[in-house]
Amino acid sequence: MFSRILLAFWVLASPVLASPESVSVQGQPAAAGEARPWPILAELSGPTDRYPHNVLGRLPAFTTLTVTAQVCTGCASPQVAAELTLPAPLVFEDVAPRLWDITGDGRPEIVLVQSHEQLGARLTVWELRDTVDGAAPLFRMLAATDFIGTRFRWLAPFGFGDFTGDGRVEIAYVETPHLGRTLRLVGLEGDSLVQRAALSGVTNHRIGEETIAGGVRVCAGRTEAVLASGDWRQIVAVGWEDGGLTSRALGPLTGPQDWDRALACPG
Repeated sequence: MFSRILLAFWVLASPVLASPESVSVQGQPAAAGEARPWPILAELSGPTDRYPHNVLGRLPAFTTLTVTAQVCTGCASPQVAAELTLPAPLVFEDVAPRLWDITGDGRPEIVLVQSHEQLGARLTVWELRDTVDGAAPLFRMLAATDFIGTRFRWLAPFGFGDFTGDGRVEIAYVETPHLGRTLRLVGLEGDSLVQRAALSGVTNHRIGEETIAGGVRVCAGRTEAVLASGDWRQIVAVGWEDGGLTSRALGPLTGPQDWDRALACPG
């Protein structure tokens, strides 16, 4: 799948703050007796200008994903790191990796936007495979969506959960948040991320911003996406009703404080 996969070992260092050179995310350590390797830190590095989309402001595209994993408890080297470097024409085009449990087995996978220099973005899910004899864990792409199909077209993931109420996990993202403004819910089926629902007219990112807005809330057992209206004037909640997605206004969008209020459950 890739012409080059690089592996490395080292003890966990302090997380690196977000900057144009690197972005990272910290996860929770594994509980005693849980499966290994357990991802606890994911970081993007290796900024590149070979895909000059610049949709994320100062954050460039990156070539390298590094994941530090817990592999044992109480041993001499309890943590190791695996590094994957993408060859051209691929890059990682994202604000940070995400440590989300997509399979439902309790262990987090790594969720990232990957872009192709001619085909635009796709959503990818990675896992660390178990190895033997103390070797570094190996990356495996668990699943991916299709590329959008056009250069400089992007998507913005913002959460996951059981939106449809059928007990299965969906990943939520907005495809082309500056153009098409379409919410898509995709779920893991084999080695693919298959669409389960979609709704147009919502967004969660503006060109040049280094963060993705909105998120997911679960109120009274109901999972909802919290997003902006297509004109960025209202915050809306999108949920599952009568076999499809519906949206309702939560209030005006005037600043960051409105997102915090909207993501909290009413009452």
